[in-house]
Amino acid sequence: MSSPSQQAAKLGFGFAVSQALRVVIELGIPDLLVSGEQSVEDLAAATKADAEPLYRVMRLLAPEGVFTENPPRHFALTEVGAALRSDRPGPRDFIRMINSEAYLAFEQLLHSVRTGKPAFDKVFGSPRFDWLSAHPEQAALFQRAMVALSQGTNEAVADAYDFSRYTRVVDVGGGHGQLLSAILARNPHLSGVLLDLPPGVAAARRGAGGDLPRTDFVAGNFFENVPVGDIYVIKKVIHDWNDERAGLILRRCREAMPAHGRVLVAETLVPPGDEPDQIKAIDVVMLAVTGGLERTEAQYARLFEGAGLKLERVIGTRAAISIIEAAPA
Repeated sequence: MSSPSQQAAKLGFGFAVSQALRVVIELGIPDLLVSGEQSVEDLAAATKADAEPLYRVMRLLAPEGVFTENPPRHFALTEVGAALRSDRPGPRDFIRMINSEAYLAFEQLLHSVRTGKPAFDKVFGSPRFDWLSAHPEQAALFQRAMVALSQGTNEAVADAYDFSRYTRVVDVGGGHGQLLSAILARNPHLSGVLLDLPPGVAAARRGAGGDLPRTDFVAGNFFENVPVGDIYVIKKVIHDWNDERAGLILRRCREAMPAHGRVLVAETLVPPGDEPDQIKAIDVVMLAVTGGLERTEAQYARLFEGAGLKLERVIGTRAAISIIEAAPA
């Protein structure tokens, strides 16, 4: 059993594992091992890598459950490693994204803790989303990473809520339109509006997120105004922003909605207590990279109150995401 000092030291080496994951993904190692066990020399030849450093990286990942090592210097894929294949819907692009510019920003996490401001701005000279707008290749990777993280959650949200009372659903910051597509497919009585920045709207028009019948596409800024509808869905957007900016998005929805309207915030709530939960790690990433945060139910209640809304209820789904429903106050 590890001593407390050894356990603390292991935690400190977490960066090595995350960067090693990125390396094997970039080299395409999981794809090469689909057909079965291979020697590190063959893997290095196929990826134009140096065999000895590649062996050391893969040896690090084997005890983490990504590969199994079979002497002499042969590796096979585990179920965890198979989740990193390019033909699987999984965390591959998210790991690549989070270990790129976000990783560099995280070195300045202490700046965020001392100032409450995102370290990303200090390291890169501009806010995260402004920087992505100027770097289309990284922006495309970010979008793919978000799609990967959303596997199954759009359907879960669409299935968990009864939209029968409403006529026009507005997807605020809807990206490629995956969630709106799922909602409209299940509710043929609804018309839809997809609101996002121009690149997201263009991708949605091309069908990147699925079929979007009965939909108006609006390129705009949700901090300035949102289209009229009677129910608003905001999935994995509010967590990107601090309370002031998140409250402004909600206030714009409140200004546009009728008295019977509702706002549905689809986010993962931070649970109480000290049990391990991935959302707690994502929360600290938000602190350093965007200045946003993951919130508890009580924090959402306060956020709604400041925007002229009131928390009605929290609806669980079959995925690791909840629907936090708000009505006009």
